[in-house]
Amino acid sequence: MSQTDWRRRCFDLLSDDRRDASIGHRLISALIIVSVFACAVAIMLVTVPGFEPRTIFWLDRLREATDILFTAEYLLRIWIAPVYAHGGRVSAAAMRRRYMRSFLGVVDLLVILPFWLNLIVPFPHDLFLATEMFTLFKLARYTPGLTLVAAVLQREARGLTAALGAAGVLLVVASCIMYMLEHDAQPEVFGSIPKALWWGIVTVGSVGYGDMIPITPLGKIFNGVIILIGVGTIAIPAGLLASGFAEEIKRREFMVTWRAVASLPLFHNLDASSIAEIASLLKAQVVPSGTAIVRRDERAEAMFFIMSGEVEVEILPHPVVLGPGQHFGEIALLRRTDRTATVSAITDCRLLALEVTDFQRLLHVHPTIKEHIDRLAAERLEQRKTAEGSAPPAL
Repeated sequence: MSQTDWRRRCFDLLSDDRRDASIGHRLISALIIVSVFACAVAIMLVTVPGFEPRTIFWLDRLREATDILFTAEYLLRIWIAPVYAHGGRVSAAAMRRRYMRSFLGVVDLLVILPFWLNLIVPFPHDLFLATEMFTLFKLARYTPGLTLVAAVLQREARGLTAALGAAGVLLVVASCIMYMLEHDAQPEVFGSIPKALWWGIVTVGSVGYGDMIPITPLGKIFNGVIILIGVGTIAIPAGLLASGFAEEIKRREFMVTWRAVASLPLFHNLDASSIAEIASLLKAQVVPSGTAIVRRDERAEAMFFIMSGEVEVEILPHPVVLGPGQHFGEIALLRRTDRTATVSAITDCRLLALEVTDFQRLLHVHPTIKEHIDRLAAERLEQRKTAEGSAPPAL
């Protein structure tokens, strides 16, 4: 087996793409996740007093074994990085640098760096254990929520920096004023501006530990004003993060829908902007197996595209099974009639629904799609007429 084949095999085992993952890929991922938790548990347990030295010894060996495993994984990911250079458009060295500079690449390096540096220049034990807890960040590769947090922080970095900068200025100015108001009355508590900074931190943060309390009338009034301002100051970055999370989730959902629409044969000939327009009209639905999606005699309000799973159209004498990439429900919309057949999910299905008003608009804007649907509808009606011996009503 050539080096390229070995690299491709390792890539299949370590790739971050979890679609159609092999058993080997799942086992490797499970091993890494278990190792992350084992390392974190070992680090926490060695700080518990009362354990026998032998137990501490084996906990340290377990932690070292996970560090060696993570080092091997990091080196392998650098080795397989050129596989991402599809068609040779990007050099192998550039792909390796891209991985090493990526968020997950930096995390992988930070996880193993303390272990190897500690062998060269021993760290204080507590500091070493604390840096070893970077291991938990490796879960970002397997937990989409953590990558979502990183993406939001990156997108909102400018707004967060401005908000934190304003909070810092408010903190220093408020601490200086409080020092002037309370220094003479409480020389021990507000003995200097650096000491007053602690009061500023807990007050602007709306925590208020109570260890530094103003006693002068002006100090109390000023303290109340800073508390109110602090609430608003903390609300700014919180609002930025909340809106950032909402936008990022919406963007990711749109990209998933866009790819799904682009993969449908009906829309293969459309450009990216048209697909994006259609994707904004579709609504995702998850239907459990055995559920009736549309029922006979009910009003037709949407057509459906099958993204995954299978459905059964109850047509006599032989029901029709539809699978991924196919669609149903368009004939009743074209004829503007009620449903005359029940369509049920055979397996768990993921569908995209296009409501009747959006359906009519789509056919008006894209005549080629209308031609395709008209042709397919005529074929289905003819097939049903042949199967049932008479022209059936529309689905």
